[in-house]
Amino acid sequence: MEYPISNVVVAIPTNGSDGREELSGVFDYANSHTHWALKIINTRSDISNGLFEDAIKNANGLILAISNNANWLIDTLLNDSNQLKIVVTNDRIAQAFAKCPRCRSMLIDSVSVGKDAARYFNSLGNFASYGFVHGPIRCPWSIEREKGFRSVLPRKAPVFAFPEDSSEQAPLDYSQPMIAHDKLMEWLSGLPKPAAIFGANDLFARDVLTKCGKLGLKVPSQVAVIGCDNDPLIWSNTNPQLSSLRLPFRDLGYQAAKTLDLLLHDKHPQQQTIRVGGTHLFERASSAHIPPATALVENARAYIAERACDGIKPADVVSHVGVSRSLLDLRFRQVAGKSILEDILDVRLAEVRRQLKETDRAILQIGRDCGFNDPDNLKRLFHKRFGMSMREFRRSGT
Repeated sequence: MEYPISNVVVAIPTNGSDGREELSGVFDYANSHTHWALKIINTRSDISNGLFEDAIKNANGLILAISNNANWLIDTLLNDSNQLKIVVTNDRIAQAFAKCPRCRSMLIDSVSVGKDAARYFNSLGNFASYGFVHGPIRCPWSIEREKGFRSVLPRKAPVFAFPEDSSEQAPLDYSQPMIAHDKLMEWLSGLPKPAAIFGANDLFARDVLTKCGKLGLKVPSQVAVIGCDNDPLIWSNTNPQLSSLRLPFRDLGYQAAKTLDLLLHDKHPQQQTIRVGGTHLFERASSAHIPPATALVENARAYIAERACDGIKPADVVSHVGVSRSLLDLRFRQVAGKSILEDILDVRLAEVRRQLKETDRAILQIGRDCGFNDPDNLKRLFHKRFGMSMREFRRSGT
């Protein structure tokens, strides 16, 4: 039986880890549930050089995360002659599509992100003050994160935001210049210490760490800092390493593709805007006093969490952290209670379970993508760990 093919454009920038994760989620759903012919637009320049306009001419559906040249985008996509089914995943422009019956918005639940950050600081004890950093200019998602952050902090706790002018908001069009601020150091100096600071994303949090270093402020004893996105390119290159919340961008992409699939089949979700929640905090030295042995193991485990499914071996982890194999083995046993290889396998098996539950992909392909090149070995490991076969697990829906 032949199925009709839908032409779908996916416009998601992949210059950051968030976009790459979101695109992976789109692929997870599309490869398992659809017969889509995908056209990927993954750079902002593709909007202005005509590639995007050409791509949507014969398209049936669009997942849109890019928002530069926003006014042109909105006018083009909301034109009455355009019958594209659209799912928007960028809250800079989501409001413009709110009244369009063929459009839906799938966004990160930024209020819950802020709440999770505040709950983490609450778990560390009391601080003299709390800070929220928006960066050079305020965006809708950072405003929501501040709202959630404030709502969970202790009553009467002094909370300071940077920049202080709450009326400033980001321009809709990325081509407009962003406002530069040179007062972050002054702001940091004036905070009652110890202070707990949440950067609306990792870039802003990294800027806080840099300024703390210039001011001679001790991190985390005087200023504890966490960021958002858990971008390995950023947190692994800060001193001290940045604690960060990993957001559900992969799930966002998966749910966006699922929603678009419903729209393409003329099934319209009642909610115009759907929020995706769920964070995981990676605690590092910027927010917690971590003993040297623990810091070493956490560094190794963060690398494993990012790369386990790429087929890495314990030797790769040893090379990454720069100590001897015997020392890392010893520290792993002391801190994590298991070996390096066991931790790698735990991450791989968790991803196998996730894909079995959330996708219809072939089991053999799932195993390969999760770093298992020997299908028989994966079968033995899975059954030993979970007491059932992979097919039984998939059927059970647990």
